[in-house]
Amino acid sequence: MTEVTATYPHSRSQGRGRSRLFHALRHAVTSRLSDRQYVAMVYRREFGYWPNLKAPRTFNEKICRRRIDPDPIFTPLSDKVLARDYVRSIVGEQYLIPCHGVCKQLNNELYHALPEQFVMKANHGSGFNLLVRDKHDYPLHMLNALGAQWLANDFAASSRERHYRGIDPQLMFEKLLLDERGRAPKDYKFYCFRKPGEAPRVFIEVDHDRFEHLAFDYYTSDWQLVDIVEEQFTTGVPLPRPARLNEALNVALKLSEGFGFARVDLYLTEHRVYFGEITFTPTGGLKHFRSHEQDLAWGQLFEECRYQTPALVERDRQYAS
Repeated sequence: MTEVTATYPHSRSQGRGRSRLFHALRHAVTSRLSDRQYVAMVYRREFGYWPNLKAPRTFNEKICRRRIDPDPIFTPLSDKVLARDYVRSIVGEQYLIPCHGVCKQLNNELYHALPEQFVMKANHGSGFNLLVRDKHDYPLHMLNALGAQWLANDFAASSRERHYRGIDPQLMFEKLLLDERGRAPKDYKFYCFRKPGEAPRVFIEVDHDRFEHLAFDYYTSDWQLVDIVEEQFTTGVPLPRPARLNEALNVALKLSEGFGFARVDLYLTEHRVYFGEITFTPTGGLKHFRSHEQDLAWGQLFEECRYQTPALVERDRQYAS
């Protein structure tokens, strides 16, 4: 046994101890900060300057402002369970991924009714996803343990995104979508911008291997590859125009109607377009654009206002009741 091998476990233990102490101290400090203070501090650490949250101009600043002063309608539409009702009423049931069930805790009856492959999610935040390719690898007690861990996570508190506070945490089980090679389909994120008196603008982010080695590229609505974020995060390799792009654009624009900005995530399979989620605070306002000018340009594409259409009036009435 070499000296390095012999001393490694001790060094690793010391490292873990220092890491736990650091995180405990950081939590003790940051937990005392208001949401505004915390968001501003993290922004400065990320970009080297303080954000203007009183009169935001850039895309990132406007998204950070949303985190601390959200529109109340963000809450039900960010709830992955309730959002299904909205999608159903605006564009139709056919765009929803089949749902096998919703619960707080998985019981024997629902577990045995689940197919061999499915996706388990939590509805109250981001990062709560489990792809199950073989149910036998995930016994009931294992799924419940993970589910309990997810539901105990106060996502609104940890992310400092206030609109998640009003969501009742639940587990949901959806059909597992796979492409012809047995992989999770590409995630198409439609960034939909609106300003009064102007036509909507849309940029599309395509995520590659989102559960393995994440990279993403951006396209205009007519499918031209554009430089938006830092080069290290992109592939720079143009993809063929998706066959169902026009249909997906139509769905994204309908679901984002009424907001200055909303990101609508869709899955484009060979035969169908499926709804993923609506996001109002993507990356928490910490997107690494290629330049400050690009951040500012996106910020000028939208204004924070609500446009009342008959569909939106009906939607607000439903959620207010």
